[in-house]
Amino acid sequence: MGGAFSKKGSKRDKDPRTQDKQNRRLSVSGIAQGPQGDSNTTGTVTDKGQNEYLRFSALSNAGYEPDGHKKTNQDAFISFVEFGEPAVSVFGVFDGHGACGHHVSAYVRREIPRILDKELLKAESASARPNIDSVAKHFISVFERVNNALEADKSIDSSLSGTTAVSGIVLGRAGNRKIITANAGDSRIIIGYEEGGQLKAKELSEDQKPDLECERQRILKCGGRVEPLIDENGEPIGPHRVWLPNMMLPGLAMARSIGDDIAATVGVHATPEIKVHDLTERDKFMVVASDGVWEFLSSEDVVEIVKGCAGDADRACQEICARSYREWRAEEEVVDDITAVVIYFTKV
Repeated sequence: MGGAFSKKGSKRDKDPRTQDKQNRRLSVSGIAQGPQGDSNTTGTVTDKGQNEYLRFSALSNAGYEPDGHKKTNQDAFISFVEFGEPAVSVFGVFDGHGACGHHVSAYVRREIPRILDKELLKAESASARPNIDSVAKHFISVFERVNNALEADKSIDSSLSGTTAVSGIVLGRAGNRKIITANAGDSRIIIGYEEGGQLKAKELSEDQKPDLECERQRILKCGGRVEPLIDENGEPIGPHRVWLPNMMLPGLAMARSIGDDIAATVGVHATPEIKVHDLTERDKFMVVASDGVWEFLSSEDVVEIVKGCAGDADRACQEICARSYREWRAEEEVVDDITAVVIYFTKV
């Protein structure tokens, strides 16, 4: 939840060796989501896998609405344990919002791996070992290209619908492993690491809320407003949202997203924030999750949950989602869609 307000070919492309490499990269099972394609899924979606470097499990559950009808899961995720080669893995979560949010997250879930593959091929063609700056630059390009393509796609109405997008590339050989994260919105990636005999949380992305000063200033300079809803008594309700200067639209509760064409006119954009993390022996696991998890659970809460699962990724996903669901039911009449991907590092 937290989206728009509502009441409740080049020459290289023709090289068969390049095409074979691209086919191998994208042939690995690893695209999953609530709405498969553009169909409505109201149940549970899971995925799991492993290689010599890591093992993972993913779980996505549709939320709950009090009127009793089944809710469409607008969350989606990607989980490529081997993105072309064993040393490269890609994970991501996309939390759709708005009337067409499930179509947007489905689109982004499909297009990010496809375009990322092309961008990584560019990096590989430029250098036998592309550096981190090069990969990060291509990661930014992926988000922006997907956003531009979505805007041009007239089959999906993204005027008041969009999706968060948070993704991490885990790459490099043992002893030189890194995570490059790209984030637009308020889904989140964290690391659970060991320090002084304790497991602690480190956030590899920052929730891009409209009231963050740097985000707020950009939106204001573009003519938008950043303020919460106001009730009949003049009291603020809920989080700060993005509004047009003279209209109660779109009411977006994040400062960056893919889609959301109307919000984009007042400074909301799809350019992701990039962070790079050097994996060490202290890093035990990574969690990628939608706002359905982070609304009521802190990063530290999630690390504690995973810690109690003794290396069982399936159980960790189930526990995170079950705890999140209980918190939603205790606090709200509705339950947001809940998605978690848990990745244990086996060789760093």
